[in-house]
Amino acid sequence: MVIEITAAVAAGLGIGAGVMYRIQRRQRTQELKEIEKTAEDIMNGQTLQASASGEETLYGRIEHQLVRVQEMLQGRADEAEKSRDEIQKLISEIAHQMRTPLANLETYTGLLKERMEADREKRIRTEQLLDYTAALEESGRKLNFLTESFIKMSRLEQGIIQIRKEETDLLGTVKNVLGQIQSRAEEKQICLEISFPEKAVCSHDANWLGEAVCNILDNAVKYSVPGGRIMLSVLENEMFAKIRVRDFGLGIDPGEENQIFRRFYRGNRVTTQAGFGIGLYLAREIVSRHGGFLLAKRMEPGLQMEISIPKNKKDTGLSEDCQKCPVY
Repeated sequence: MVIEITAAVAAGLGIGAGVMYRIQRRQRTQELKEIEKTAEDIMNGQTLQASASGEETLYGRIEHQLVRVQEMLQGRADEAEKSRDEIQKLISEIAHQMRTPLANLETYTGLLKERMEADREKRIRTEQLLDYTAALEESGRKLNFLTESFIKMSRLEQGIIQIRKEETDLLGTVKNVLGQIQSRAEEKQICLEISFPEKAVCSHDANWLGEAVCNILDNAVKYSVPGGRIMLSVLENEMFAKIRVRDFGLGIDPGEENQIFRRFYRGNRVTTQAGFGIGLYLAREIVSRHGGFLLAKRMEPGLQMEISIPKNKKDTGLSEDCQKCPVY
């Protein structure tokens, strides 16, 4: 009888242990699933709620640590964002403060140059001074360009400047830019080969898209050899209006196709050509804010830049992110 009772007790204990093992296993499995979901929420940027805070369980302890990790990461992200905003505001403020002295520099240099040119009797003595004033004027233009570029970069990045698109003539926008760039091309005796359709209309901000095209054409002229040529064309398909600029100049090295759009980046082949590495950065920012994209393609010789602007977002069938993706 005693043996039978002992065996029954042992069997009962074995069954109980098995049941407890299965219960604990289910609990651990559930906790691991909850931990997995919590980690996924962190990666998705969701704010964690400490539902198991204070519980002496595996999940409770891990959840508490994950909440602390998220708070630390968020604090660092907020600090980095604040620092970035402060730097942008500082750049903007410095640029604004530079505007007045730059304007004075240009004004008084111009007055000095006029006075010396009018003084014909002392022409020999003033020749060198005229060279100095020319250098001052050039320096003033460079500083003014850099200042204006800083202001535009800062305002674009902070969202202060809004792109105001209208369904308007794209050819008119491009032709206005040609008027600005033609004198520089003539100075280097560069031939502009133009290919336009009869009509090209798309939704864009004429002033800002014109600025992007001007920056691209300015680079094409700057890095072309005297007596060279530049091909400018406007094309259309069902989804995009395209502005293509092809030069036969300096070009870029393999792998620089995306590097040249970075702020202050200058290509490996650049030597004596003046510049700050800002124009293409601004051009891509402007095009991106139009929902389009700007691509660079190495050519032999030279470089081809192509702007693609959606003709009508409603008809493209693409999301906002897809329209910014340089795949077509």
